[in-house]
Amino acid sequence: MRTLPVGAAFGHMLRSTTNNLGFAWQLSWPWILLIAPANILATLYGFTLEPRADGSVPEGKAIAIALLVAALTLFAFASIAVSWHRYVLLDEVPRGWARLRADNTVWRYFGNTLLIMLLLVAGMVPAVLLAAIPLAMGDAGAILAVPIYCATVIYGIAAFYRLSVKLPAVALERVDFGLKDAWSITQGNTWRLFGLALLFALCVLVVALLLAGVVYMLERTGLTFALMLGLSLQIVFNWIFTIMGVTLLTSLYGFFVEKRDF
Repeated sequence: MRTLPVGAAFGHMLRSTTNNLGFAWQLSWPWILLIAPANILATLYGFTLEPRADGSVPEGKAIAIALLVAALTLFAFASIAVSWHRYVLLDEVPRGWARLRADNTVWRYFGNTLLIMLLLVAGMVPAVLLAAIPLAMGDAGAILAVPIYCATVIYGIAAFYRLSVKLPAVALERVDFGLKDAWSITQGNTWRLFGLALLFALCVLVVALLLAGVVYMLERTGLTFALMLGLSLQIVFNWIFTIMGVTLLTSLYGFFVEKRDF
């Protein structure tokens, strides 16, 4: 069993991202050109899953289009992630149309990402139901429910990273490394992976607050161009942290599976 050095892993992720962000953009911009207009138009025309300004719930057609745009975006990021994993681990540089890869490897990566999300949701349902029992007892029960919720969140976040170690293996076209292998090879690192996730979340939060301030100022102008610019900034923000998240998974795969050090 290897013990993950949290600080070294986080620092390695930051260095790998900042040192290669320019290349990451070269690898990603064809997909960004496709998904950015789709997301901007969907938001401008109200095709989102969020309640509207008047409090009304989106209609069936709006929900369907929003889900389609979300699926397209997730697939695009899966394609970018596959290319990024292969660049970092294999020094493979995609050229031309290869940057828009949508082959079986990308579909497997996309499917495994959804599968991990579904497994985590399914695993949390019993814990949520268990916490609901003391909640029904009133204020005293609510105090008992808090530790259950906290334990569920901590374990769920760590479980996400433990299972997601499989994703770089999918990108490398390995069929001999499954979710059970990812779970087994990362055992004993629940708290360390949760700590790593907290550092990553803190980094995201700081930049998100700065971006939210910029977007708010742009929206205050009331200009359509300013709104579109704000939405574009949000997409770029999502892309940057996708690259950071994928780099983090690559680092975890390298550490646990390939026995590399940071």
